Amino acid sequence: MSIRLVAKALRRPVLNCAILNRRTLSTANPAPAPPATETDEYIRLIFDDPTVWRQHQKGKQTSLVGLFGNPHFTTLDGFQYAAEQAIQRAQLIAERIWRAPENGPEEMRRVVKNLDRLSDALCSVIDAAELIRNAHPDIKVRDAANQAYAMLCSYMNTLNTDTRLHQVLAHVLQQKHIVDTFSADEHAAALVFLRDFEKSGIHLPQRQREQFVELSDQILHLGRQFIQSDPRAVHSIHLNADERLGLERLAPDIATDSNECQMVLRYGANPSARKKAYEALNSAREDSIRVLEDMMRTRAQLARLVGQNTYAELQLQDKMAKSPENVDAFLRTLLRHQEPASEADIKILQDLKRKEQRLDYAPSLEAYDRFYYTQMADKLNAQSRASPRSLFFTVGAVMQGLSRLFKGLYGIQFEPASLQANEAWHDEVRKLDVVCEKEGKIGTIYCDLFARPGKTTHAAHYTVRTSRRTDDDDADRDIQYAFPGRSISASQFLPPQAQSQDIIRGRQGRYQLPIIALTCDFNRMSGQGLLSLHEVETLFHEMGHAMHSMLGRTDFHNVAGTRCPTDFVELPSLLMEHFLWHPSVVPLYSGHHPPERVLEVMKHNPRNHFSGLEVNGQIVMALVDQQYHSAAPLEPDFSASRIWQTLQDKDALFRHVPGTMWPVQFGHLFGYGAGYYSYLFDRTLARRVWERCFATDPLDRKQGQAFRERLLDWGGARDPWQSVADVLRGEDGDRISAGDETAMRTVGDWGIDV
Repeated sequence: MSIRLVAKALRRPVLNCAILNRRTLSTANPAPAPPATETDEYIRLIFDDPTVWRQHQKGKQTSLVGLFGNPHFTTLDGFQYAAEQAIQRAQLIAERIWRAPENGPEEMRRVVKNLDRLSDALCSVIDAAELIRNAHPDIKVRDAANQAYAMLCSYMNTLNTDTRLHQVLAHVLQQKHIVDTFSADEHAAALVFLRDFEKSGIHLPQRQREQFVELSDQILHLGRQFIQSDPRAVHSIHLNADERLGLERLAPDIATDSNECQMVLRYGANPSARKKAYEALNSAREDSIRVLEDMMRTRAQLARLVGQNTYAELQLQDKMAKSPENVDAFLRTLLRHQEPASEADIKILQDLKRKEQRLDYAPSLEAYDRFYYTQMADKLNAQSRASPRSLFFTVGAVMQGLSRLFKGLYGIQFEPASLQANEAWHDEVRKLDVVCEKEGKIGTIYCDLFARPGKTTHAAHYTVRTSRRTDDDDADRDIQYAFPGRSISASQFLPPQAQSQDIIRGRQGRYQLPIIALTCDFNRMSGQGLLSLHEVETLFHEMGHAMHSMLGRTDFHNVAGTRCPTDFVELPSLLMEHFLWHPSVVPLYSGHHPPERVLEVMKHNPRNHFSGLEVNGQIVMALVDQQYHSAAPLEPDFSASRIWQTLQDKDALFRHVPGTMWPVQFGHLFGYGAGYYSYLFDRTLARRVWERCFATDPLDRKQGQAFRERLLDWGGARDPWQSVADVLRGEDGDRISAGDETAMRTVGDWGIDV
């Protein structure tokens, strides 16, 4: 986290499918389900039994505390007030930092601490607003949160171009006697602040710094248009009688955004019908293409303004990858590594098409053939193996299982917590305290897991508040600031949220404990909260992020938990997906299902088919993200459509279909500009960590503790390459510890194999 940027919600990637090592699956003598303790049984009940939840809440909603316990978030005006208070407080802290050189060595020693406090004051509002604008059921509340969010984003852009803040910080970092006193996380936080200033063109003349703010605001505006607008040019298709072959139950006219249109792609026996559906689903309005291209041009202009050749160079300099060249080396190596799996998948589909059309040669495949023939293959496989029916799991059983798993790995577990009046944004929200066997309570998780109107359709991890040491905040009331005609104390502007002063057993001082929220869009089946295996996997993924937030409790908010490079942040969550499928873990969450029954269903689960197709698609998406954020947008003939078409024809497994332009639906182009490769990169790392550390015994406390101490506990306060190398150790660790192009190629060559 920096002054520059809010803590983005961490969301699962488009079309992500976990690639798992199925060789670990076995139905022979799975471990029995552990006996339920009183606590983890209660966890199950508060999610699965509304009566138990109501009883748990009875008599405990005593006061109107506001969302997340923030007293400002009780009214619509509260968001505006909290944002204004945050800005005013930030201004006073900034004033203190500006004057540090004239106020002596002790004030200089506290510059990094005060920058972190300034960032935390702003984030205590903006991060909460980010969640509320995506999850609150009341559109008026969402709008109020969105306005506060936009106000603070704009203000942070001005702070990030403040030369006085940068000059003081740079001066501090030049003082060896000060830097030598820094802790690891304080030094890491200082460097993050410095890099963010430099990325914002702090060295530029005043007019160009103003231009940076203007361009940043334009990017935010274009990004909102890109995300929120309907990009498709075609909203319905008409199928004649021949085209409805195999789809006779469907009406002739089908809306593009309906499930029926997806059914045409999967079950339409007539290629003409499938082509119509594909073209409609991937159509693009001219103005949606224009918004995409304008966003890319504006980002390219911003990069040039601050002295970088491309936006990708600007974004990657502080990531694990470091440069676009290293990203390309990784993606191209991975593409070659995955070729055998991709070719094997294509051959299966070609054989099916050849047999269906009674050909004596392998036919070519079109993009609109993919889902039709993959579902045909899945159906044939299921019939040949007499595949058992799918199973569904209660949310409570899964949450109970996750608590058991984390207790085994890390010595932490969930405990149900009570909600005060108006603390949650919806009746379905549940609150869990995270409790460590050695340290006591270490954080809070709000769980909002089911779909509803007005709520975002993504599974996401939101950082509402990060860890930070607070007892060493000095008293603002003792600091007076002189303004024209008056003297003001910072204590006149209360923190936007009451400062947490919690004790952590075994650690000196008092701390602000992390608060995070997990939101999902699970559907209720017959009024019950039942999850498919895919949805259970999603919950495991998001809990991987949650554990990073809970355990990465640094003294500085700016490097706590998931505030780390975007090409590192998905590693813990993707690693969690592997645990789901292991015979030793299944009994932890299987609930009323016998573990051997769950394992039998997993063995026949079709989601492990055609991973070669899926990974190739992800690589092509990462490549187009890189090319859109290259120098191309500033060329006179820049065409986002042409780049997409060329990439598909060169690197994808299916040729481009004329008239289609899927990237206008690729929301991650805005949120993770030049960083979409991160999902693939972290999937390769997660697979390697799984195989080296957990595949034999996923409940090995020694390995869990090592992963916690060497990687999770550091948050973003350590070089991620060093953390991963320290986890892997041996030859693997030695090969990647330098974090250079060779390391990127090594990771690519590890691959994402089944």
